[in-house]
Amino acid sequence: MFGISLGIKPARRQSFAGHGRSVSVTSFNHDGMEIVRVRKERRWLPAWHLVFFVYMVMLVRLIAMADAGPAAYANRIAQLEAGTVLERAAAKVMYMDPVSRSIANEVRAGLRKFGTL
Repeated sequence: MFGISLGIKPARRQSFAGHGRSVSVTSFNHDGMEIVRVRKERRWLPAWHLVFFVYMVMLVRLIAMADAGPAAYANRIAQLEAGTVLERAAAKVMYMDPVSRSIANEVRAGLRKFGTL
């Protein structure tokens, strides 16, 4: 009753409830008729981009360890930890946790079995 009025009547406010943020685009038809289309505003970075990025980092990490082997990979991570700020950040991202290490060892054993290593 004493709330802040947004200048929108209650019935109209309910009609906007499920639409989220939208943008109206006005254009004119070939015969001069005005056409208004409503487009939903898109987010700058969809969530699936973040999931895909994390997946790709994990895949690159597993392939690098499977290719180089555990000792060489640990040596390279040690070199990165002694480097610049960017290299130290890369070393933290590329650090091999026990689950990833076991998966990489299985991939390496499979590659040896097929004779590619």
